[in-house]
Amino acid sequence: MINLFYEENYWGGAKTMSGPAKVIHNLKESLDQEKIPYAINEEKYKNNFLVQYDYNAYLKHSKLTLENCVIGPQIWMFDSHVAELKENPNYYKSIITPSQWVKDLYVSKFGYPEEKISVWPVGITLPEYKREKKYGCLVYYKRRDTVELDKVRSFLAERKITYNVMEYGKYSQNALEILAPESEFCFVLNGTESQGIAIQEIMSYNTPMFVWDIESWEDQGPEWSVPATSIPYWSPECGEWFVNPDDMEFTFNQFYSRIGEYNPRKYIEDNLSYKKSVEKLLEIFDVN
Repeated sequence: MINLFYEENYWGGAKTMSGPAKVIHNLKESLDQEKIPYAINEEKYKNNFLVQYDYNAYLKHSKLTLENCVIGPQIWMFDSHVAELKENPNYYKSIITPSQWVKDLYVSKFGYPEEKISVWPVGITLPEYKREKKYGCLVYYKRRDTVELDKVRSFLAERKITYNVMEYGKYSQNALEILAPESEFCFVLNGTESQGIAIQEIMSYNTPMFVWDIESWEDQGPEWSVPATSIPYWSPECGEWFVNPDDMEFTFNQFYSRIGEYNPRKYIEDNLSYKKSVEKLLEIFDVN
């Protein structure tokens, strides 16, 4: 009952599966699991889902039944063709963002009406797994200063904790699936995340998370700065986080003393499963 519109060339020929590609992959898998019919790049059903909104999608959009269109989450508000959406709210049903802080950005900085922006995270697969500790730590590294990474390496080495570094764009899905259940915990050193799919995939293996978080989105300079985070989907059952590096040691000692008590897998099951994601999507489309 949903028409999906996307183009694979949007992903730019990445050698590893990027976040945008993963959204499409998990979306289709979740719709299959929940037995929701869908078409690809044709208006077969009532509901149109323009997952990507580059210029080609903008041209495609003009030929669709507009009031049934949901747009996003792969949309860049600074593109000139996107401005037309703000000026013509009747052109779409809703714009999707992956998390609340991105919605806040669209509303507070771009002036979109709050009721026209919906939050929808794509579902995370729940793998069968067996936790078998071979390494102390899996370091997940993305869009942070190498000086900070060196600090993390030194911190772990001082404590004689073995570790592997998984850098965004340089690891395979297979590596994540092997290392996540074999690591006692994950140290997340990441920039802001609109959803954080890879982090959530690591959590799905019930790997406790220790996060050096970040407090604001600064990618487009101070004018566009908004409160943000590396972990937009989180609860205390997932692990511990800190922002100030001076708090790293104290927070880690708390974290490590309770490492057997965390249950991030349960958080994924309760909030980000395929079933939960599809339910939220159908709610946005007003499908009962």
